[in-house]
Amino acid sequence: MDVLGGLRDRLRRTSATVVGVLVSISGFTRTLVEEVSRERQTPILLIDQEDLLSALREPTTLPGLLRAKQEALITHGQVHLGESARAHATTRRPDRALPARDLHLRDADGEQHPYLTVPGGFAPAVFATAVTNVDWSFGRGRGVCMDIPIQAHTADDLLRLIHGLDELGLASARPTWALQQNDISWFGIGAGELIQALDDAQQRMAESAAPHHSEQLVYCDTALGGLYTLTAIIAAAEPSPARQQADECAPSSSQRNRTPAPLLVSQCQLSFQLPGTPLDATALRHLHDRFGATHNVYFRHLDITAIKISWLDQQPVDPLATIVEHDSVTGQDFVVGLVVHDHYSANGKHAVLEGWPLELQDSGFLVCALADHHPVTRPPERYWLEAVHTAHTSDLAVATVRARW
Repeated sequence: MDVLGGLRDRLRRTSATVVGVLVSISGFTRTLVEEVSRERQTPILLIDQEDLLSALREPTTLPGLLRAKQEALITHGQVHLGESARAHATTRRPDRALPARDLHLRDADGEQHPYLTVPGGFAPAVFATAVTNVDWSFGRGRGVCMDIPIQAHTADDLLRLIHGLDELGLASARPTWALQQNDISWFGIGAGELIQALDDAQQRMAESAAPHHSEQLVYCDTALGGLYTLTAIIAAAEPSPARQQADECAPSSSQRNRTPAPLLVSQCQLSFQLPGTPLDATALRHLHDRFGATHNVYFRHLDITAIKISWLDQQPVDPLATIVEHDSVTGQDFVVGLVVHDHYSANGKHAVLEGWPLELQDSGFLVCALADHHPVTRPPERYWLEAVHTAHTSDLAVATVRARW
């Protein structure tokens, strides 16, 4: 309390705009916390060990952390501490249902899967079932972009972000995503399916022959007449006990009963591409206030056209799976897209096809949208590629490969 009183005396001798910060590795007593909450007209922000470790892991999150503490104290009279926030976060998961996907993945045998295991690698690209052209709405001018660095340190933080996007009306039923590893990737459609894949991390790692120490999340969805991407680096999970036993290293009883450590997350960012600066930016402002890691974000005008189209010469494709949509009017299931092998890249150094986007090198697989749909029960003799439509956020190329039959 003596330290608190001394800090408050110093603040009274400075400008009213100055805010005090008190750091303690050993934490704070309840009496001190209550005193800070009562005397919020002279705001003093408390930084505990969890807050400090978080800032050291990702220094760019410090401005957002201080802003959140100041808002909680001045607006609500609450002292925001990292330890209490972490304890609350680890015990609760959002129970709100995410939008149910309306596109389904079926393998070559017709079996439906929440996500697919596909050939893969690290590539700065995400596939979408359709690329939104933000230049389409207006006769003149171009769209805008905006980036929001996100405070996310664990996979549960990602889960809360995905639920937050839905709560703010910034989610659809058709987000596409991939978890990229050295020699393998997992592709899915739907936010709930991504959460399932994150929960299946140990089982997924058992499928990789030589897993990298981290995997990359690439995610794309539509909102506000445009699109956005989400990227993050996720620490790879430890192999499951079954995998360890298969490697002739049988787990002990304590290992089998051990709760898996939370997956650590870094370099998480949202990148938006919109038709223009929205008149009502309430959802984006709330998104930034809840999850943003920096004090300010800005809209910036695109300096190039939003979509680039590369035409292809009817190249044949090798399907791995189909993307199926149910027609509620006819009661039939239609194939609206394909997941195919990537035969058009060569070791990431050059493209086999002229005009092939460099960002797709080493992707290992492609996602195609069919220009003409057909019933599941009437497959054509062959499919072929027509064009690649590519948009770029600050982090990723968003690609839709158009195919016909």
